Amino acid sequence: MLILSRKVGESIVVPGHDITFTVISVQGSRVRVAISAPAETAVHRQEVWQRICAEGELFRKEAYLQAT
Repeated sequence: MLILSRKVGESIVVPGHDITFTVISVQGSRVRVAISAPAETAVHRQEVWQRICAEGELFRKEAYLQAT
């Protein structure tokens, strides 16, 4: 894992993927981050992505059970 420090207005770039993270604001323990990425690149909060993966796994299990 790479850990970087940034101030408000500073960015982090993912070269070769056209993705940029910019710190918009910091208020207490809350950090607002803007993400610029190509439209075909999915960007999700971790808890949302975990739910999507879990639902996909459930869908695959149900499809398997129906096929057998």
